[in-house]
Amino acid sequence: MRLLDQPIFIVGCERSGTTILRLMLNEHSRIALPPQTKFSRKVYKRRLLFGNLVIKENRKKIIQWMLERKNNTKLVDLKLDDKVLEKIWNKCTTLGAMIASVFQQYSLARNKPRWGDKRPYYIRYITQLLKLYPDAQIIHVIRDGHDCLASLKRMPWWEKNAIYSMLNWRHAVRIGSNAANVYKDQFMEIRYEDLISEPESQLKQICKFLNESYEPEMVNFHLNAQQNIPEYKKPWHYKTSIPLTATFIGQWRKELSKSETQTLEWCAQKELMKWNYPFAKIHFINPIILVRYWIEYIRFYGLVGLERIIDRVIDLIYSRPLSYKQNN
Repeated sequence: MRLLDQPIFIVGCERSGTTILRLMLNEHSRIALPPQTKFSRKVYKRRLLFGNLVIKENRKKIIQWMLERKNNTKLVDLKLDDKVLEKIWNKCTTLGAMIASVFQQYSLARNKPRWGDKRPYYIRYITQLLKLYPDAQIIHVIRDGHDCLASLKRMPWWEKNAIYSMLNWRHAVRIGSNAANVYKDQFMEIRYEDLISEPESQLKQICKFLNESYEPEMVNFHLNAQQNIPEYKKPWHYKTSIPLTATFIGQWRKELSKSETQTLEWCAQKELMKWNYPFAKIHFINPIILVRYWIEYIRFYGLVGLERIIDRVIDLIYSRPLSYKQNN
């Protein structure tokens, strides 16, 4: 079977419904999207360490790194054959080809021509993603910031405070809006709430964007969710095993404090309004909360800015091709 170009990527703020969309698309007869892993960004950040992959010794270096960290990077969750991967990696001469080969093997194992990945965090790295995959098709899932915040508060793996979570949601929505303007033909935005309430019409639009035919089986993704979700992730992905329901939409009204609601609506009013989410115009914020907000704001955007600077400096030093299509 011949794999196709135009990989598919699903991005968005954490707890926005990216997993549900992954499972839906994974039910398509031509699309295979794996459980979320962490190796892609980690490898990209270390591109200077691995150097020119045309050199065999450098390929050995990155292969050793990948295999030694299978558990830490969740590569183990894809259940791929290490020997097959190692054989392919030994032929990869670009970072994009090295990373893409993992997703491609996942699709080949399922006899499907379309491949890609799902990770919310990619929303911060759209430019970098397109350096690796210039022809990528990216779907940004947006969920009501209130419900994202409420959901993140319940997650055992989310160690950030509420204000960080608000800034994180707003930042993701802003980046998405910018990307939608810049990469019009490659970037699509959908609302989680629309996907839940009108799955058929939304999936038809997504399939049209992907140049694929719509398949009704995608709506019944829950029937196979148990086998497509790693065991340790099932406690926070339990909703994927039941038919779609709007029961959980608006749950934030029971879970967020008045202070959390007001702070979110104060800092993200434009984004909430743009995507037709409820908000009230807030004219007063508790001074103590305001101080906490600006402290967290400085921290959040300080880290965002630092990451951008480091990435650009590395780009100036690392001049090798990155695209998966430039593999020799």
